[in-house]
Amino acid sequence: MTEDLETFYSFLISLFPFSLAIALVGLVIAMLTRLFKNDMAKIIGIALFVQTFILVLLLLIVQNMVVKNVRSEVIGILSDPKTKISIDSTDFGSLQAEELKNELLKLKDISTNHSHAMDKKAIQVISPAGNFNIFIAKDSNYPKEFWIFTDRYKSNEDKEIGKIKTSNITLDHINPSE
Repeated sequence: MTEDLETFYSFLISLFPFSLAIALVGLVIAMLTRLFKNDMAKIIGIALFVQTFILVLLLLIVQNMVVKNVRSEVIGILSDPKTKISIDSTDFGSLQAEELKNELLKLKDISTNHSHAMDKKAIQVISPAGNFNIFIAKDSNYPKEFWIFTDRYKSNEDKEIGKIKTSNITLDHINPSE
């Protein structure tokens, strides 16, 4: 399902430049109808202009659905006892892979606080569902909040799939990127 949503999202993105051009034509038509007093042309012009906003709304909805599906799938994969994660001790210090895996299971949608991700570190996930990477990055404002990314799907390489707030494990010992 996630692949289908990604394909649909890519299709909608490819329509966006055409949508903007059509909106511009609609705006011109709507403005010219003031000179010619043609109500039908004015309605058509407004409809052509409004379709861009509908497309943007649809893009946001589909993008949100993709992120939710990816987050749910990643949590499901991490929940599988056969799934192992591999971490670099220089990035995570004495933190054990199982402890980090348990923290990653707390992945959820947490609203952004006008901050950004810093010092992204890779975590390799080895599972029966396939191998992929999860990236964890410290929040720039909140030291106990971490942004989670994955390369499991093409569209989510730079898109946050959720955040975790640590409760009993502090990941402050993550070394900054060189």
